[in-house]
Amino acid sequence: VAVSITMVGGENLSGSLFAPQIYPPGGQEDPLQLLNEPEPFFPFGLSTGEVLLIAKDQVLEIILDESQAGEELPGSAPTALLQLTLAGGATHVGSMRLEVRATRPRVLDYMNHCTVRFMALRTDAGVRLINRKMIERVRPLD
Repeated sequence: VAVSITMVGGENLSGSLFAPQIYPPGGQEDPLQLLNEPEPFFPFGLSTGEVLLIAKDQVLEIILDESQAGEELPGSAPTALLQLTLAGGATHVGSMRLEVRATRPRVLDYMNHCTVRFMALRTDAGVRLINRKMIERVRPLD
């Protein structure tokens, strides 16, 4: 999957994100699933053919290639329109699926109880996979 990565230190990398294993038989693990696996590093292919091992905790966000932007966010939970401000000041507006219990349906509950490392935010510019630990502020817009 072609992506652009923004590192916590501000560096931007372009290349291919790929899963080292095949999930399920005949298919590949999706980028969000790969990033939320417990392993601390993932392989990243540069256009030169080099492969880097990227520390997940040092990734601010990953922007999926525009061809991926038309796909729906994973899951069947309701979505919320949000404005996210990340470490360093970048701000994005988009929709995010809220996997919450029926007794706690608020954005606040989702943000406080979410345990995944990366969250998918659907923006007008495509899908961004945001490092949850790098979110400074969340502003619900709906």
